Amino acid sequence: MFIGIAMFFVLMLMGGLIAFLGDKIGSKVGKKRMTLFGLRPKYTSVIVTIISGILISFLTVAVLAVVNENVRVALFGLSKLQAQMANLNQEIIVKNKELDEGKKQLEARNKEYEGVTKKSEKTVKELERVESQRAYVQSELFSVQNAYQEAQAGIRQSAEEIEQLEKTKEELSGNITKLNSEKEALLGNIAAIREGTVVFRAGQVLTDAVVDENMSKEQSEQVLGSILNDINNLLKERMNVSDKDVYLVRMPKIAFDKAVDQVAGASNKKLVRVVAAGNLILGEPAIVEFDVHDNNLVFHANETIMTAKMLDYKGLKRPDAQVLSMLNELNHLAKDKGILPDPITGKVGQLEGQELLSVIEKVKGYNSKCVLVVKAKKDIYSEGPLLIDIEVERDVS
Repeated sequence: MFIGIAMFFVLMLMGGLIAFLGDKIGSKVGKKRMTLFGLRPKYTSVIVTIISGILISFLTVAVLAVVNENVRVALFGLSKLQAQMANLNQEIIVKNKELDEGKKQLEARNKEYEGVTKKSEKTVKELERVESQRAYVQSELFSVQNAYQEAQAGIRQSAEEIEQLEKTKEELSGNITKLNSEKEALLGNIAAIREGTVVFRAGQVLTDAVVDENMSKEQSEQVLGSILNDINNLLKERMNVSDKDVYLVRMPKIAFDKAVDQVAGASNKKLVRVVAAGNLILGEPAIVEFDVHDNNLVFHANETIMTAKMLDYKGLKRPDAQVLSMLNELNHLAKDKGILPDPITGKVGQLEGQELLSVIEKVKGYNSKCVLVVKAKKDIYSEGPLLIDIEVERDVS
């Protein structure tokens, strides 16, 4: 802005100066009666004045052209500027057309967007409806699964009852087979009794003894011979034989030597049973065999051998049947653990009658909602018998 004001004052001063000079020159020309191109002085002064004005205009334009680029463009580049303006106007027209087309496309896109938005809203509503249906179906599925699980539980319970009945059936079948065998044995014994008095039945244990480990062969022979002597004395007492020199026990040498080999050099104590090879008839020699086993510690004193819930025996309604079934399982468990059963009865021990009745009464008092805890009375070895205490506790499960 300062440059424009300065240029304005410069032009004023320069115009005034040129006018003053032109006036002076014109006055001098008029006074001296000077002529130009043979014209009269009057016209010559007019021409000088015109030339002064031309100079003022020229210098003004020249200064403006030198100082300001826009003036130069207006004087010398107007055609080019007009052409550029025409091009720009044409471009503006094109851009306006493109803008109009863009507006139309934008309107179309807006309409498409509105359509998509409506579809989206419709889809969201449909999704909400489907989600609601899914939640309903899921709740129905949960109910069906619960019903299925209950049905499965019923099936499993029925299967367990069937399995229990099958076990009972197998057990009864085994008992029937065993009873048939005992019947046949009893019939044989009856036949033998008709011919003579049976002192010991076949398979019956006459006596047993625990022998030490790491014995030599000679020591083993002496110990086993001593056991046979004890059996001989027992038989003489049972048969009322007064002859001290008579020897009633018979054992094959092969069986005796086999027992010696089992005992001699053993790293642990052995249980030696003397078993009747057949029915021992009064007045006849007794044929016996050795039955040798490891004498291992099976249960410690006060050790819990078995825990049984009476509700697990709900297939048996009577408390006495439930307790006897539990004792039968205990008998099998003890034999599996290594306690040797009685060859005649197959039992590993016996519960006193009074104690058995007491346990049955307690189970009956709890309406079978109780637990029987079976513990060893003392250290129990392979030789047996299994001596137990039974604790009856309320089933709180």
